[in-house]
Formats: sequence, C-alpha cells, structure tokens
Amino acid sequence: MQHPPASSWSAAPVLAALLLLVGTTVLFLVLRRGPAEPAGVASVGAPGFRAVAEVIGRSVEGRPMVCYQYGNGPRALLIKASIHGTEGAGTPLTLRLMEWLDAHPETWKNARIFVLPISNPDGLEALKRFNAKGIDLNRNFPAENREDSARFGQAALSEPESRALHDFILRIQPDVIVAIHQPLVCVDYDGPAPAEALARRMAAATGLPLNKLGARPGSLGAWFGETLRRPILTLELPRTLTNDPDRLWSKYGPALRELVENPESWVLSLTGADGAGGADGGRSRSGSGN
Repeated sequence: MQHPPASSWSAAPVLAALLLLVGTTVLFLVLRRGPAEPAGVASVGAPGFRAVAEVIGRSVEGRPMVCYQYGNGPRALLIKASIHGTEGAGTPLTLRLMEWLDAHPETWKNARIFVLPISNPDGLEALKRFNAKGIDLNRNFPAENREDSARFGQAALSEPESRALHDFILRIQPDVIVAIHQPLVCVDYDGPAPAEALARRMAAATGLPLNKLGARPGSLGAWFGETLRRPILTLELPRTLTNDPDRLWSKYGPALRELVENPESWVLSLTGADGAGGADGGRSRSGSGN
C-alpha cells in the first residue's frame, strides 16, 4: 500500500485518498487483531507502507483524523497541517514529506516523527476556516489566555477535533510541534527560548523571515508553547500558493527537513522547557498569529 498521491492536489481527492487508507487500516485490524487499542483509536502497519497509520479521532461529521508515525525512538516531532480549512497548502506539503520519509528511513531510526496532514477534515472539505459547527479549532485549546465565545467555543476542547489533537499530544509527548498555516509568510514560534533558535533554523532553510507574532487566545501555540512551555513552530505559507506538491516541497520542504534530519536539536530544545516560564512568567500573549 502506498501513500495518497501527492500530485495535482485539491481537497476532495486528498480526503478521498485518506479515507481509502483508513478503510484499508480497518481491514487490516479485522484480519490481524492484536492487543486492544484505546477507544476510538485504530493503528496498523502494512506491507510497503513504512508508517503506522492511526485514526486519532473524528470530525463533527465523522471524517477521520489520520496521523502517521515513523520510527520508535525516544525523541518525538509532530508536524500538522490544515487546522483551518482555508489554509490547505500544508496538506500536499505533508504528503510530500511522507513520500520523502518513506525514501529516507535513516532519518527516523532514532526518533518518532508524527505527520497529521489534515487537522480539520470538515473545514478542508468545505473550504471553510472553521469546523462543521462554526468553531475555530485553533482557538479551542485550554491555554491560559483562552476566551469563551460563539466563535471560539463556549468551553475549551468543546470540539471533537481539538479534543482528539489535545489528547494525542498528551499521549505522545512531542518534544517539538510544527504547525503549517497560511497566509502570513514567515516562521513564527511560541514557547521557551530554544523555540526561537529552532524557528531561526527553519527560516534560514527556506528563505522565509522569522517573525514572532504572539500566541492567539486558545490557540495550539498558546496552549503547547506558553501554557505547557514546550517549543512549537509555525510555518506560515503565502495565501496564494501552487497546489503542486513538488513545487511546494522544493520551496518549503527544506524547512521541514531541517528539523527532521536533526533530531538532536529537539533534545536541546528541552533545556528551556522547565515549566518555570520565560521572561513573561509563562503567561500567554495575544498576538496577530493564526
């Protein structure tokens, strides 16, 4: 079994391909029952498919959130895309990354690399920023600066997509997260001081400017970076962008490879994540980010 094809990208074919992968995953689970999985989780490895695919949750309309794991080492990196359905360029970019990881297993022999191509399946299908209930998922995390509202949700983690991602992050404990957004054209970061150094390396690799935008209320950056005090980097792509995965990879792939190929840098990032907070005492800041 192979990954979804990364060429001629649009939202519908990518979702269809991912659904096909999930169906195959379920078939393998039926044929190869092993130890019981946590409720709502399915995972399996298949011949010719180097990653382990896991359905970490489902959207409001029942679409699967499929994450792919490469390697079983002690260090962990999570790369996620399309938490806003109108910012879909990260999906073909991450699918192209998966093809590259398949071809370069030496890069993850001592690490765990998790790739979540679609964080908001309903929004990407409808080409809308919010989920099917009209909630901005990237304002629905339990950060210290969260605001309850009709747009952000009346409570933290009110949405199945944000709950699934939140619980998955707590389970895998990534050293670093990379979130792919549009359209601010920069590399942003949240979290303790080492996050800036990692973001600077990503920016240099792809030619994007480094820009500290600040964590928006209830965003993943605010929760993981400022509340939990762990490094999270945001790759902000342009608003108008090619759908050609190879061109995306040529331009922005080097930023992802900079982290993927240097897992020792993830460990260094932990030196500032002691929970004590930085100069702001760990308080989340409102900013202009995504």
